[in-house]
Amino acid sequence: MTGHATAAAYRPDIDGLRAVAVLVVILFHAGIAWMPGGFVGVDVFFVISGYVITRGLLREAASGGIGLGEFYARRVRRILPALVATLAFTTLAAYWLLLPPQLADYAGSATASALSVANIYFWRSSGYFDAAALYRPLLHTWSLSVEEQFYLLLPVALLLAVRLRLRRLWLPFGLVAALSFGLSVYAGHYAPTANFYLLPTRAWELLLGVLLAMAPRGSVALPPALRQAAGLAGLALILAPAFLYTEATPFPGAGALPPCLGAVLLIRLGGEPGGGSAATRLLAAGPLVAVGLISYSAYLIHWPLIVLARIGLMRDLDVAETVVVIGATLLLATLSYRFVEHPFRRPQAPARPALAAGFAATLALACLGWAGTASGGLPGRFPDFRVRPVPGTETWNHRTCFLFADQTWQAWDQAACTRTTGKDGLVLLWGDSFAAHYVPGLIRHAERLPGNLLQYTAAGCRPTLGVASYVVPHCRAFNDNALALIRRLGIRDVVLAARWGAQRDRNVPALLHETVAQVIALGARVHVVGQSPEFPLDPAFLAYHQRRDPPDAAGRWRPVAETGLNGVLRSVLPASATFVDPNAVLCDAATCPYARGGTFLYADSGHFSSAGAADAVGRYLEAGLFAPPRSAAALP
Repeated sequence: MTGHATAAAYRPDIDGLRAVAVLVVILFHAGIAWMPGGFVGVDVFFVISGYVITRGLLREAASGGIGLGEFYARRVRRILPALVATLAFTTLAAYWLLLPPQLADYAGSATASALSVANIYFWRSSGYFDAAALYRPLLHTWSLSVEEQFYLLLPVALLLAVRLRLRRLWLPFGLVAALSFGLSVYAGHYAPTANFYLLPTRAWELLLGVLLAMAPRGSVALPPALRQAAGLAGLALILAPAFLYTEATPFPGAGALPPCLGAVLLIRLGGEPGGGSAATRLLAAGPLVAVGLISYSAYLIHWPLIVLARIGLMRDLDVAETVVVIGATLLLATLSYRFVEHPFRRPQAPARPALAAGFAATLALACLGWAGTASGGLPGRFPDFRVRPVPGTETWNHRTCFLFADQTWQAWDQAACTRTTGKDGLVLLWGDSFAAHYVPGLIRHAERLPGNLLQYTAAGCRPTLGVASYVVPHCRAFNDNALALIRRLGIRDVVLAARWGAQRDRNVPALLHETVAQVIALGARVHVVGQSPEFPLDPAFLAYHQRRDPPDAAGRWRPVAETGLNGVLRSVLPASATFVDPNAVLCDAATCPYARGGTFLYADSGHFSSAGAADAVGRYLEAGLFAPPRSAAALP
């Protein structure tokens, strides 16, 4: 993601490849629907960075030795100026926009970003109920921290290998890359969050670039047809995942191989004798090179702009606003490159002053972040703001009836998860947290249920057979066991509920259709609850921002756009299944209530509180959630 080749070895096609990587990331983060896998751009950056940095170190080794002090001074000059500028801009905006709990979280992430441990911070603070990722302005800095941790080790390891005069210099690095890749595949099943954020499971991507830099250059030009095919294959290996992957794709692990290998192929091809291929010539085109030159600053600034715009508007961006934010990203990145990045990289100042200045800047940023965290987000800015606990999630029976990502279905307990008594038969509530949040309401209306409530829920695990999730690796087995429960217990009614729109997964309707068909084949009646309203911020924040609005505006807000998903879900269900559209039942044409009479209906931006669950379930029952098949009441 960082580091440009020296002028003597400048490769415009590599800058073009940087442009491709940063553009797919920006489009993904901006919410562009046709770029659901744009997160793979980060993996392309890792390969490029490993290659460029290692080529420079090998040139140093060949011309007299690797100077560790000079290397780290270059990293300071390359990384810190633009990072400091971005943190200063973002911190100023955060001071004015973020309420105390939001600013406290931001300040902690700013300290971690300055100290190059942001990946560890977000790994440790990425619990299921923490602040939504969409509203953390520095979330993207995790990848910078991975790189900087890697570059603390790489030059030392390379210097040691050179001094030992290893005949096969690549061998130890290749071994570490293989171990890292194997660990990533393993962690994808047992520690998915750590797998995503931490260096040991990401190092193999950077090491692919290292190994490519160590590989001998070809002395014979490839046949023209083979060059062209290889170039197209390299682009396809990057762009196909960007268009086809979703946030449900197991990643990184084997899922990161195609974009990483695509980057390896294009970098290698661009350095071969014979002029490369049409693909590498395209990458070397002026517009892509121009974007590639500003790619580091563009990566730094794009996510804070998107997040701060969402927080300021308190809603998702529309198309025009998205275009404006992308344009502002490119403009600010150009200014940053011209007036921040470039001036600091050009002077060849002695290493010691550069390192001292870098240390001082890092310390100042860390202290500023610590002050924000220790003060609780500088609450004096908003003295009348208060956060009060909202009851709701504590009723989910965590880790027994609502399983976490590190648990398998065997942790579920039937006796403890039979939440009501006094009826014949069972009603199985199956789904993720957006099913669990109905538990207080279902208990409250137990007398209106067709059986005793049996809760079977897991964090982030949508109730569709065949679903894959790198966040919840045991989700497939958890869902498969639901069918076994229905068969073994003779369950008569099954309620499916989820955050259906949580991931940009085009297969949701088809998977739901197949799941419902299999449940009906077991003799159970199926009742589906669609996507419920979600808000851009927690109710406490919305209520605070509405404090000066007219009384009739308080307690309602425009929810995050549902984009017709519930209609699609309804269309794939058979006539024998009932369906309730929460947006149609709970909201009017424009807004939904998040509070009523001073009582919050939501515990956070999307999960119902106990009061909200009771209200929602009551309305669903009136709308025909358990109505007989083909009842008009099932179609509110």
